[in-house]
Amino acid sequence: MYCRKCGVEIKESAKFCDSCGAEVVKVKQKSYSEKYNESKIQGNKKDSEAKRREKHKDQKNPYISAAMFATLVALGLAIFPWNMIGKGIGISLPMRIAVVVFALLGDYHSTKARQVNNLLYSKYGFRIRENIVTVFYYLSIFVTIVGLFALFMYEA
Repeated sequence: MYCRKCGVEIKESAKFCDSCGAEVVKVKQKSYSEKYNESKIQGNKKDSEAKRREKHKDQKNPYISAAMFATLVALGLAIFPWNMIGKGIGISLPMRIAVVVFALLGDYHSTKARQVNNLLYSKYGFRIRENIVTVFYYLSIFVTIVGLFALFMYEA
């Protein structure tokens, strides 16, 4: 065994180096079979996440559907071809306000959905529909920015 700091050979039972006084840190080298067994344990952790989900399957995140609905309504109001129905409907002030209100509702609910997911993760170790929550979080932010831009930039 050799000192990590100065390289002097030291005794197996030493706690400090006789030459430089550095603390002896023993590093256990792992064989391939030990590494393989550790990777199997990592695989079992994924199985345990599925077991936790099954154990707490009654846990719900009610904000996900609300975020999806509000964001999709805001997006629909923003991109619908209103000029086919009546001239000026899509760019009217009430319509722009409605888009911003629904976009802000979507933003609020998607933020709450992320908070509930983080709470579930801290308590039980899993999140509900994490990818969907992330997509609608960023989509709601985008629609909010577009709606606010349309609200303040267009002149009616």
